[in-house]
Amino acid sequence: MLKGIGLVIGLIVIAVGWISSMDDAESAEVGDCVHKSSSSLDDGLEVVDCGTSKAQYKVTAVHNGTSDTSVCPAGQPAYVKETHRRRRADTAMVLCLTAAK
Repeated sequence: MLKGIGLVIGLIVIAVGWISSMDDAESAEVGDCVHKSSSSLDDGLEVVDCGTSKAQYKVTAVHNGTSDTSVCPAGQPAYVKETHRRRRADTAMVLCLTAAK
């Protein structure tokens, strides 16, 4: 019975983590609008509806497999997302951004 309860709690934790990551930078695509969560552009981004006041930046390009911000045009803000995984290879991506408004 305790194993069953532990399994259910584990599944709930996994589900909450998966749902909360659906709107983060990893899911951003060209044309999506994003909102930065703090004053530093290097902190987390959240994908938001472009029609809301939360939309601060629009994604103009997504570059997977790199953390080199020079892939974005000069003067354009870039966001680097690096994910460190225990058993799989680390991943990195760069989002090129412009002002949403």
